[in-house]
Amino acid sequence: MVSYLIATTKGIWPIVIIGIVLFAVILYVVETQVKSFGIAKTHKNKKHNKIRKTTMSYEFKKIYNYIEEQYVSELEENRKKLIKSIIICLVLFIIAVTLCIIFEKKTHFSTRKSYSILGIIFLPAVLYYVYKYKKYNDIYVKSFKDTIIKNFVKYINHNLEYHQKGGKNLFHYYLDAKFEDKQFNDFTTDDYIEGINENGTNIEMCNIALENYNNNGEFLNMVYEGIFSVTKLNNYVTGEIRIKKNQYILKNKHNKVEMDNNEFEKYFDVYSNYNILAMQILTHDIMEELLQFYNTYKINCEIVIKDNNIYIRFDTGVMFEPNILKKTEDMNTLWVYYSVLKFVTNFTVKVNKLLKDLDV
Repeated sequence: MVSYLIATTKGIWPIVIIGIVLFAVILYVVETQVKSFGIAKTHKNKKHNKIRKTTMSYEFKKIYNYIEEQYVSELEENRKKLIKSIIICLVLFIIAVTLCIIFEKKTHFSTRKSYSILGIIFLPAVLYYVYKYKKYNDIYVKSFKDTIIKNFVKYINHNLEYHQKGGKNLFHYYLDAKFEDKQFNDFTTDDYIEGINENGTNIEMCNIALENYNNNGEFLNMVYEGIFSVTKLNNYVTGEIRIKKNQYILKNKHNKVEMDNNEFEKYFDVYSNYNILAMQILTHDIMEELLQFYNTYKINCEIVIKDNNIYIRFDTGVMFEPNILKKTEDMNTLWVYYSVLKFVTNFTVKVNKLLKDLDV
């Protein structure tokens, strides 16, 4: 279609069309980097503020320095090859478009043969994309996850295992948490983490995306995308405690629990039919930890404590994915990943200890 428009339009329009196409391609690579380009990136509204190095923990810096020393050199080489392959794809596309303009001036595109020649001109760009770009992309993504993410998870808790694929078994837990989502008809999971927490309870988490597709299998929209975790409780909890970012319109005002921390209530609402239990579990230090996490990263999270599980979901957009526009060892990005993992493990351990002490 693009080549047809370039060939059949006159005057300055072919150059305008080329400019629009190039701008669209570059914007697509820079701003979305999903699906066909294979590299995911957090949504625009999920970007995180730069964190000062002085606020980063000693444990994180120790892990970061080890990974930087052991793995970054090779990964950076792969990242540069990937960027180079994208640039070559764009150059080949520009050459193809230029040849189209030259060809159009010397001939008339009035036959099928002419349009076939036009298609062949773009063949090198297509072949390079398929056989070179995708190869470098797959190598970089796999290396990033098998080294950076896997080692981060292992250093945080040596009993946790990271798997690039998996997590579909968590979907029934996600449904059991009864988060307020719009209607969706499909879901995907990856970056599955599972193992034993330091208090001996099972913990699992993954990236989860809720999507809508039409009857032809075409993607329509994303309903939700973020990190979901489920952790076993040592004790059975009667009823349900739900903690979520506060809302201007309270849909369930009848079972909202009034907490004794004004700062906490500026940001979070607590819902439960068991008010005393909710206040016993949400102690001052746990509320402070939630506040500190939100104020630092501005990541919305929803926590549900019910039956034998703690469910947590983070409204992060996709996580644990490399961003080729940043260095492999980008400290701010890795610090956010580290902090989300630490928050899940620390929070669930504290709640389990409280429940054990309460003997519910």
